[in-house]
Amino acid sequence: MMKKIRYSIITLSTIIMLYNTGCQKQLDIKPHDTVESDQALKTSKDVQGVLIGAYTAAGLRNLYGGRLQATTDFLADDGDFSYFGTFSEYTELNDKKITINNAFVEGVWDDGYNAIGVCNTVLANLNLVDEANKKRVEGEAKFLRGMTYFDLARAFGRAWNDTNGSPATNLAVPLVLTPTTTIPGIQKVKRNTVAEIYAQAIADLTTAETNLEVGKSVYASSSAASAVLARIYLTQEKFDLAEAEATKIIDAGDFTLVKNFTEEFQKPAQATHVFNSTEDIFAIQISNQSGFNALNEVYASSDFSGRGETYINQQHLDRYEPGDDRANEFTDDPFTTKFNNTFGNVITIRLAEIYLIRAEARVRKATPNLIGAAADINMVRNRAKLGNTTAVTKDALFAAVKKERRVELPFEGFRLGDLKRYTESTHSIDGDGNPVQTFQWNSPKLIFPIPKRERDANPNLTQNEGYQ
Repeated sequence: MMKKIRYSIITLSTIIMLYNTGCQKQLDIKPHDTVESDQALKTSKDVQGVLIGAYTAAGLRNLYGGRLQATTDFLADDGDFSYFGTFSEYTELNDKKITINNAFVEGVWDDGYNAIGVCNTVLANLNLVDEANKKRVEGEAKFLRGMTYFDLARAFGRAWNDTNGSPATNLAVPLVLTPTTTIPGIQKVKRNTVAEIYAQAIADLTTAETNLEVGKSVYASSSAASAVLARIYLTQEKFDLAEAEATKIIDAGDFTLVKNFTEEFQKPAQATHVFNSTEDIFAIQISNQSGFNALNEVYASSDFSGRGETYINQQHLDRYEPGDDRANEFTDDPFTTKFNNTFGNVITIRLAEIYLIRAEARVRKATPNLIGAAADINMVRNRAKLGNTTAVTKDALFAAVKKERRVELPFEGFRLGDLKRYTESTHSIDGDGNPVQTFQWNSPKLIFPIPKRERDANPNLTQNEGYQ
């Protein structure tokens, strides 16, 4: 956790630099290994400024700036794409042979706890926030913290449905809810269980859902919190709750699917910023002056500022039915064009996913709503210029949902969670795309290792099975 603490200290130092209205000569500045909160944060404006910093932290390239999504998709991939790049980190993930020094995995951990640390600083200073903004500030910080904890738990811990132990015994990541502001204050924390991390994520997101407004915003909203809660409940197989959360978003009517699928992603390049579409529930805001779209880096061709190293295989292209507009997201090379805009926002939650969450929940709940599930599937299919699903039975509709997720949401960071929820297998491939080794959904090789540097700094962090 050493780097997390370093980031926390840097954050507080930055607060002093940005918000201290007084001036000091350079010779008057004394070195410190501690920053008192009453020096760094004095007003409501100060705390709200740190909250903006929490969004920046969440949007860093190794977290929701794209690498969290890419690293998990590379690990789950079964040959839909091939990577011929120079990043050994992606090669390790694609081969299911992650080392404990993998810099991208380490980056997910570091940036995740950096974001959590900034949120903790905001929440520890809510007493400074004026009453008009206090609930909103709390809600936004808890949204970011809850979403991050959920995703870290899925990446570094066993799946909720993993029968090798249980959520109450399987370890995820450390639960840290208070800011660390001094070097002596560094805690040698242990990993908490999957159940404990999920419970905290649900508590945070429930508060966010209550405190924030429903509807569109470039910041966290009640609708965004409902969406992540729907993801969690779907993962926990609490299908009635997942359906209810998805329905809150859909019935509010604040979001609509864009008319043409390509409009959601192939937005024209702009000099500064691309605004959210009618479909975007939450997105990391990227511009040419801030942020970094790591999905553009790894997936786009060199013609659109990408590295041009991730080729889409015929296996994936064959998943699209004739006439499916989503098949137009690929070039002849072939690359996906979803992330061609260098400064396009990284969309983390969009309405099409919510329809598919509700469809799956309606199919899998104790008393299925098959007509409703089909209607939700058709919303997504019809936008892709396809006819209604022909599935009518529970099994057929479940298969239809799974297929739609693979053609609607590829390369957006969903595959690893889906694979584990569906208890499916994956495999590594050779340079020609041929299967090499099969990995069952609950293989320890489909879980990130705890980074070596973190364990060197904190021996209380136990390692995941299969890693040293």
